[in-house]
Amino acid sequence: MKSSDPAAEAVAKPPQEASAREEEILRAAFDVFTEKGFHGATMLDVASRAHASKATLYARYPIKEALFEALMAWGTRQGTDALDAIAADETLDPLTALHRFAAQLLALMLQPKKLALFRIAVAEGNRLSAVGRTYSAFTRDHGMERVRAIVARLLKQGLIEIDDRAEFEHSFIGLLQGELFMRALLGTTPSPGREEVDRHARRSVTRLMRAYAASGPHRA
Repeated sequence: MKSSDPAAEAVAKPPQEASAREEEILRAAFDVFTEKGFHGATMLDVASRAHASKATLYARYPIKEALFEALMAWGTRQGTDALDAIAADETLDPLTALHRFAAQLLALMLQPKKLALFRIAVAEGNRLSAVGRTYSAFTRDHGMERVRAIVARLLKQGLIEIDDRAEFEHSFIGLLQGELFMRALLGTTPSPGREEVDRHARRSVTRLMRAYAASGPHRA
């Protein structure tokens, strides 16, 4: 059965890798949407900023919602390769991997452009459910999938015990973001430097490990 929402039908899934021209358009879209908001921005605004014709823009994105979803997917993907590499590196002991992953993830979250995308996703997610799903898929869902690989190694070594995986993931994100993320999101504090980010991530992981520490010797 086809959807009765033409806007939802027109929102195309973005390509895994954007071409150079598409990246120019998406960078222009980011600037326009962050300056004017979703409702204030127009396709003509984006085309003008990208030095593209409206025909070129509409050929790729038939409606503004399609462009907006592609922007969210492209913007949230930036920097995730580093997270993938940490999670996949089995030469690292799992605790070191978790520390490095947490620090890299927090650094990404606190980037000004990532904060801007988060604000837009929150503002529009209720009205445009595809935007919320896309944002979640490339941020929390992607990150948690990588964390699970590290957690599996921690469990195998008997370093932690987990009764509820979802609760563990909520704890990880909650401790990692903390007040540092909230202050940055609200713009009430200057963006923290990498040293502060690393310290905060290390403290968060230490608290997490303490909360989920194994109560007895590991049994294979």
